Amino acid sequence: MARQDIYTDAVHGEVETTDNRANKVIYGFLLLDEIPVEDNDNYRYGEISVPSGFETKYKDKNGIHIYIPYTPIYKQLKLRFRIEHANGSTEYILNKTDNKLWYPVFRETEGNEKESIFLPEFIGLNENGFYNLILKDGYLSVYSGDETDFEIKAALKQNEIFLLKAGAGNLYQFPTTGVGLIDFLHGNFENTGLAAKLQQEFENDNMLINEAYMDSITGELYLDVKEKNG
Repeated sequence: MARQDIYTDAVHGEVETTDNRANKVIYGFLLLDEIPVEDNDNYRYGEISVPSGFETKYKDKNGIHIYIPYTPIYKQLKLRFRIEHANGSTEYILNKTDNKLWYPVFRETEGNEKESIFLPEFIGLNENGFYNLILKDGYLSVYSGDETDFEIKAALKQNEIFLLKAGAGNLYQFPTTGVGLIDFLHGNFENTGLAAKLQQEFENDNMLINEAYMDSITGELYLDVKEKNG
C-alpha cells in the first residue's frame, strides 16, 4: 500500500486540517412555533428526535450532534427530546431537575461556567450550523459540531518535495537526511554530485528515481519517482 501521512502544503509548509464529521449521528431537529404557557417572549423552543433507549445509550463523549439553521431572533433556546416508538406512540424525556420537558441551552466559558447564548450567536460557534450538545445537570451545553482533524493523503509527492528542500541538519530526528537542493543551484547537474545525492537520499527513504533531469532554461528539477514497495 502506498504510504500516507498528514497532508502539508509543501509550498507554504502549512498543515491541512479538515472538519471531521465522519461517523457522527446527526439527530433530527425542529424549531417549534410558540408554545402555550411557556416563556415565548424570551425563549424559542425546539425539539430533537431521538431513538428509543436514547437515555441509556447516551454518552457525554459522543454528545448530541444536530443542525440548526441560522435564526436571526434574539432569544435563547430551550429544547426537548422527542422519542417515537416503533408502535407509533410518542413520549418526551423529562428533565430530572424540574420534571419538565425543557432543557435550556447555554455555552460554557473557559472557566467552565455556563453563560447565556442567543440564537444569532450560535453561528459564532459554527458558521455551517452544525452543533454538539452535551447534557449537563438540567441543561445543555452547546459547542461546535466539527472536530478539527489532520487531513491524511497519499504522501509520495510531498515527501519528495520536502526531501529535496531539506538539508543536513534541518530535520531534528534525522540530522543527516536531505538533498539540500538550494546548495546545488546554478551548478551543473552532472558534475556537482547532485545526481548521486538524489539517488542516495531517495533510496534511504525507500524511493526509487526512474528519471531525473533539469530544465536548462528555467532551472527546474523534474523527477519521476516511485516507492520501492509501491
